[in-house]
Amino acid sequence: MSKMKLVDELADAQVAYILETLQDSIGWAIDGTDFDNLGNDELNHVTHLITCATIEKLHTQLDDSTFLI
Repeated sequence: MSKMKLVDELADAQVAYILETLQDSIGWAIDGTDFDNLGNDELNHVTHLITCATIEKLHTQLDDSTFLI
């Protein structure tokens, strides 16, 4: 198996784990805020927005970092 194929397979597994963990973390972060009282559709939308913003910020930090891959 090529190195890139292995990297891709490992990344796919990490995505599933990280998204699940991020969803849990967002749930804890929302608890006790104004978002805590939203209905299901609104809560899902806010959770999606927070997820996207978090991933964008993470991507920016990775782009700005100086570590070598």
